[in-house]
Amino acid sequence: MAPSFFKFLRDPSASRLSLPPAFVRKHLVNNIPNGPIIISASGGHSWTVKTKKSGDNHYFTNGWKNVVKDIPLDFADFLVFHLVNPYTFHMTILGTNGCEKILPPKTDDDHDDDVSGEFENVVDEEEEEEEEDNDDDCYVVDGDPFFVKTYTKSHIRRLRFPKKFAKWAGINGEGTMRVKNLDGDEWVTDVKLDTTFRTKRYLLSSGWRSFWRGNDLSEGDKCVFKFIRSERKLLLAKVTKKK
Repeated sequence: MAPSFFKFLRDPSASRLSLPPAFVRKHLVNNIPNGPIIISASGGHSWTVKTKKSGDNHYFTNGWKNVVKDIPLDFADFLVFHLVNPYTFHMTILGTNGCEKILPPKTDDDHDDDVSGEFENVVDEEEEEEEEDNDDDCYVVDGDPFFVKTYTKSHIRRLRFPKKFAKWAGINGEGTMRVKNLDGDEWVTDVKLDTTFRTKRYLLSSGWRSFWRGNDLSEGDKCVFKFIRSERKLLLAKVTKKK
């Protein structure tokens, strides 16, 4: 059974949540995650937070406000966290009636951190325009496949994988994928099958906007993505900013 801890929520407006010191000492000592992922037990929601130490205690900080806002959490809610792996927590929420809170299913517009209006210039024509699938920009180094993508407005909402890259990486079904940057921060994204242009293409959808914003990507930036086979994760390996 996965290690777990619980928290009785006394202040829903707090910008951080403390982790039990005994849990940290027993399960996280020398391996405190810098950007852990919290996954809800229902609804398919996920959030990226930060862990920081203050005095003798560790806390979930940056991003915790989004958890409180998205659910929303209430006073006296009972939160149970299961440590799935060193960077992922599975969270179950029990209300004051003793029953589990069932969250509504996540949509593609969830967890965009108040970005309403920010993407108004992304017109429908651009969303429907087929992207060039240039397999010449795919290659393999030391067994791990790479691809190069120059950022466009259409990439704000989703990122399509080149066919050759998806084949090399073994991406052959829908699910989730962790995407990380060189600082070690991680985001959970959804992998979807796209047949819009009468061909099978896989893309990252829900969660991708948060990654885009968190890494300050802009139109015209040239990005190199690497699929790390040993971790089954996508790494933003290099960004060349548009001059």
